Amino acid sequence: MEPTAVPPAAGLLDETPSSPEPVAGPNPWRAAGWLLVFALLNLVAVFLYVGGYGGYLGAQLGAQGEAVDPVAIQAQVMEHMGTASAMAGMYLAQFALILPVLLLVARFKTQTAGQTLGVRSFPQKLALPWVGLLVVFLAVQAVVVQVFDVEQGEFMHMLAGSKHLLLALVLVFAAPLLEELVFRGYLFRAWRNTRLGFSGTLLLTSTLFTLLHWGQYNVIQLSFIFALALLLGFAREKSGSVLLPMLLHLCNNLVAAVAVLYLGIL
Repeated sequence: MEPTAVPPAAGLLDETPSSPEPVAGPNPWRAAGWLLVFALLNLVAVFLYVGGYGGYLGAQLGAQGEAVDPVAIQAQVMEHMGTASAMAGMYLAQFALILPVLLLVARFKTQTAGQTLGVRSFPQKLALPWVGLLVVFLAVQAVVVQVFDVEQGEFMHMLAGSKHLLLALVLVFAAPLLEELVFRGYLFRAWRNTRLGFSGTLLLTSTLFTLLHWGQYNVIQLSFIFALALLLGFAREKSGSVLLPMLLHLCNNLVAAVAVLYLGIL
């Protein structure tokens, strides 16, 4: 059991939640352990997707009466891994593995998983100001990218103009849902009332969220992701709900999906 949640810090858009946070919550150290489990499940999902796709290719060849060449199949799998379809499929596999475990470990005798994760209503008047802040953030990001001619990297070029509907749906809906429940939901709830306080929890969850995207983006892009994570963390604190940062995350990814996947803007 954790101590009763403290009121949100005063400052930016200072509206307090309509009711106090639940008393029960994840043990801070156990939450860190579960984070490692989530990371492991992330790798397992990739392994299952790769193995499943390889099995699918082998089954197709077998159905056509052709000899199954493991080396050729491996080459096709590796080529497929650099596509938008593979990205969508792997994320859906990660979603299917991680979300049930998250909901299970967030459930306590005294409260539901939704209460632990901060799935609760927030004042509607908060939505517009926070969306406005997100618009300012996106505008600053666009200006920096253009002025400094930031190289987008191989990953973004692979996605540009693909118009892949499933990937767009994954980025706009599945990714914000799962990532916010983990970072601004479970981990935020576990660490907020420890010695870390709000500032430490904000920095730690934002850093971990940024590391989640390591390897896909360059350093400048990762700095944008870190800044977005800070914004989402503040929204979580001020609203007392994971739904507000989830909404902002969805809006951010919607803009990115339209601009990159459909308009080919880098």
